[in-house]
Amino acid sequence: MIDKSLVKRRFKKSLAKYEENAVIQKIMAEKLIKILPSGEYNSILEIGCATGLLTRILKKNIKFNHYNAIDIVAEAKDYIKQIIPNAEFIEGDIEEITINNKYDLIISNACLQWCNNPEKVIEKLKKSLNKGGIIAITLFGEENLKELKEYFKLESPVLFKPNNVIFHDEEKIKIYFNSPLDILKHLKQTGANALKNYKLTRTMLSDFEKYHKKHYNEGEKVYITYNPEYLILN
Repeated sequence: MIDKSLVKRRFKKSLAKYEENAVIQKIMAEKLIKILPSGEYNSILEIGCATGLLTRILKKNIKFNHYNAIDIVAEAKDYIKQIIPNAEFIEGDIEEITINNKYDLIISNACLQWCNNPEKVIEKLKKSLNKGGIIAITLFGEENLKELKEYFKLESPVLFKPNNVIFHDEEKIKIYFNSPLDILKHLKQTGANALKNYKLTRTMLSDFEKYHKKHYNEGEKVYITYNPEYLILN
């Protein structure tokens, strides 16, 4: 089970530096907006808005009249209000809260992997669509952060295959860093710490650094691989 209180604390702590480090999340957000089948939706709900990285890109490219945003971190409201002053912000866990309105577009970027039961969440969201509405999401595939999974023997996330998928795509993207320790700092600053409660001693960090430099380097740089997936459902 995912510890939602831990997730909330990590993201709250990382908000100030989130967009500075959320390189892959920005790539995913930009592509998600590009693959939307329409450039106009009357009502939109964003799940897991955080600092508004996706919100900002969406506002520049999509026409809409009503915008609601949900996030587990209350402080995200200030970021969203700066981007869309008349947006309605809802604080809460998407797995727990009740969605009272219906929407033409429900959108979420790199969020549903934090759900204990993403299939159930998708079914809930489908019930909150207007006729002809769609759900557009990004998430991470099986090979996401495979370098860290190999070294730290981490479990892969539980993958789910929702019904009514009208578009699916995935890609593998390498992100480069000056050192293996910079990789760990990067993950921490996005709130998406793959190691969770993993206790790293100095010896373990030193061993990890040597291993990663040896096996995952290109020139003077080291890298990790992200495996984003893009889905549109109705």
